[in-house]
Amino acid sequence: MRSFTSPPRALHKAKLDNLALLPASLLPFKAEYQAIANQQAPGTILVVLPTSDSLPRRTLERVITRMQARGQPVQIVMKRQLQERAL
Repeated sequence: MRSFTSPPRALHKAKLDNLALLPASLLPFKAEYQAIANQQAPGTILVVLPTSDSLPRRTLERVITRMQARGQPVQIVMKRQLQERAL
């Protein structure tokens, strides 16, 4: 099992409105997930989960659990929701 490491110092100091975590296969849907992220409160992390049970999904689910345990607001969206918005 892999463990998570601390993020780089530069990321700690960055002033980010929102952050989106998603599998690279969803990069073509940038307009869709960016629109969703921009509607969230500042500091909210948008996580787009693949629909199938896969390693990327399980990894993102672990990230969600850790972020929520730290009190970080997280918005979860399924891949199919992005695809439907694109149509």
